[in-house]
Amino acid sequence: MMSEFNRSEYVSQSESLQNYILNVFTHMGVGLALTAATAFTCYLSLIRGGIMYSFVFDGYPATMILMAVVQIGICIFLSMRLAKMSNATAMGLFYVYAVITGITFSVLPLYFGIVTMFQAFVFTALMFGSCVVIGKTTHVDMTRFSGLLLGGLIAIIAATVLQIFIPALRTDSFTLVICFAGIGIFLLLTVFDMQRIKQFYYSTPEGSLLRENLAVYGAFQLYLDFINIFLKVLRILASRNRK
Repeated sequence: MMSEFNRSEYVSQSESLQNYILNVFTHMGVGLALTAATAFTCYLSLIRGGIMYSFVFDGYPATMILMAVVQIGICIFLSMRLAKMSNATAMGLFYVYAVITGITFSVLPLYFGIVTMFQAFVFTALMFGSCVVIGKTTHVDMTRFSGLLLGGLIAIIAATVLQIFIPALRTDSFTLVICFAGIGIFLLLTVFDMQRIKQFYYSTPEGSLLRENLAVYGAFQLYLDFINIFLKVLRILASRNRK
């Protein structure tokens, strides 16, 4: 039987893990809120002929490329310097990434409509939430499939890039295949990332800077999963609404 001391220690560890996961989702929630607030603010500026109007119709392509380069740089820098940077720097880089994403998302309502975007958000939240629960509770070790998930992710990226350069691939049917495959990959990555967040907690000392930075990094990974699922669902709904 479990002694009273062991039972208290188990409860304490469980509560600490719950607090750590709550911290991760707090960071993720702030990131999503920044993206949404930035997108809404820039969208209002766009439709009212403000600075975003000039940005979209004058310098949009060049600035979009610059922002994409900055986002890639943030991803690389976070991955390589996570153990050495301060927690404030890690959070700052994540939130800068979220704001840039919000700027690029501000044009989406012009193409997809507010209603379709809201529907996509609801569907994404439901699927994402389900996978978070699975990742937190399942005993299946998803790290065994990390190579397969990485291969699938690379395949999705490659297919998306090929669509840009090969007109024959720009069909609705091929786009839908990419979107459904992408949703599947990122849902599995959500489960995988949830398990890694638990590993981050158990493999780092309590109160250490690395553990705190890994909480930000875990939030960043979940944020990316959510955003990518949302974009894929949005394209599927838009395709359905056009029919």
